[in-house]
Amino acid sequence: MSNINDFWGSAKERLKSKRRISIRPKIDYKNKILPILNRSFNGLKSFFVRVFRLPFVLGRRDRLIVLLLLTVLLGLIGYRFYREYLIKTEIVPTVGGTFEEILVGEANYLNPILAKSDTDRIVNSLIYSGLTKIDNSGNITPDLAVNWEITDENKTYTFHLRNDVNWHDGMKLTANDVAYTIEEIRDQNIKSPYFQAWNDVEVEIPDDLTVVFRLNSPYGPFIYNTLVGIIPAHVESSTISSSPIGTGPYKFSKAVSDKNKKIQEVILVRNDNYWLEKYYLKNIKFHIVPDEETAEKKFGSRNISAVANLRVEREGVKSYSFPTSRHFALLFNLTSEKLKDEALRKKIKSEENFDPKFEMTLVILDKPLYVAQAEKIKSDFLGRSIEVKIDKRSPIEFQTVIEKRQFDAILYGFDPGYDRDPYPFWHTSGISDGMNYSGFSEKNADILLEDARMTVDPAIRNQKYDEFMNILNEKVPAIFYENQNFIFSVKDTVKGVEKIAGSEPWDHLNLIQDWYIKTKRVKP
Repeated sequence: MSNINDFWGSAKERLKSKRRISIRPKIDYKNKILPILNRSFNGLKSFFVRVFRLPFVLGRRDRLIVLLLLTVLLGLIGYRFYREYLIKTEIVPTVGGTFEEILVGEANYLNPILAKSDTDRIVNSLIYSGLTKIDNSGNITPDLAVNWEITDENKTYTFHLRNDVNWHDGMKLTANDVAYTIEEIRDQNIKSPYFQAWNDVEVEIPDDLTVVFRLNSPYGPFIYNTLVGIIPAHVESSTISSSPIGTGPYKFSKAVSDKNKKIQEVILVRNDNYWLEKYYLKNIKFHIVPDEETAEKKFGSRNISAVANLRVEREGVKSYSFPTSRHFALLFNLTSEKLKDEALRKKIKSEENFDPKFEMTLVILDKPLYVAQAEKIKSDFLGRSIEVKIDKRSPIEFQTVIEKRQFDAILYGFDPGYDRDPYPFWHTSGISDGMNYSGFSEKNADILLEDARMTVDPAIRNQKYDEFMNILNEKVPAIFYENQNFIFSVKDTVKGVEKIAGSEPWDHLNLIQDWYIKTKRVKP
């Protein structure tokens, strides 16, 4: 070997030679493999033909013996499967399925700062998140915020945001989004129902994850204002309702409208990037109908899972309910000659009979719920010689009547929300041009209302509310009726619904993360 190239060259040739030798011989499928497969197939075919002929060949006794043996064999196989699989595994929830709920009403604003109806707020509760949220026990807890501090004699609220939250379009949530939301609420042109709650609040953003709210004076229930859903600063607010982008557990997929452009369906899909635990339900579809009759009829469809605010009594359906914060009150006009006498109002509230007969007109909003309550009051009073004339008014007419105080008595629907602050309706300052429609005024009551508003501690604040209500019940400027119940009927195809609780209709979805339709088996 004269040089190294000769060595590598000769080695290369030897390797090539060996590779050629090691090539496997070509398999003759046609003459060798196919005959084997054909013989196997024909053998199996012949076996099964003979098996199927057994019932015709065997006598009755032999057939029974064979049947018994087959039954025992299948039983042993089933027992083996049960012991090895079913006993050693358990059924657990898994992601999947579509939950379809019927809502009675209208969906007009899929934008949390504009939402007014229950339907709007139920749908929005799954798309958007607030700085805080209400848990199933009615307590306020962090949501987009990690925590907060209250300083400066209860006039400054500092919220620290989570750093792991993204909008449904992938953008990062920052304090700028919170500031933008409040700025939009305070824009009088969009007429947000939250305008009064935020109008005098100063907003500062020291950094991307901190937002500071400064109040002119202490306001104990302010923390509940932070439940409002936050909208993205990088999206024009006017487009939010048609193409919602939030940070909630579900993302907007599409809305289906009728020829009059009224929304009939809203479809949501699971947000796989949600920062908290992922929900089991893959899709949620809301069916929006105009009345209870339509809702009850539609509930019979196989695909429907549940219906809100309607009790359904049938097999395979369970109904849940909780008392909301909403209630009716019969408000007396204390400036009316007929009802300014406290003793008379107390007699109306009592069980005493009137002699001679007492007559009064009750102005109500011409809506089914108001009419039903008014008819019940009329019926109850009639047995005590109190004759009630019901005066039904349109929404505009009703508002004019109460603002001008042109009534003896009105049926008013109260919805105090999560904090039952009665200040706007009963403080003396609201008599002339506020919401103190009855004209009630009492010094000690005013002091309690003022003190309660400055108290951050909810326990102390509620104690003052109770003391105020004692005065109200003693003076009888109104007769209060029991709180209205929210009802939720759900089919047994939906699992994990143990209970529902809350103060507002949208609270029935507070534990939806535990609901599921699909299951799987796993080893414990």
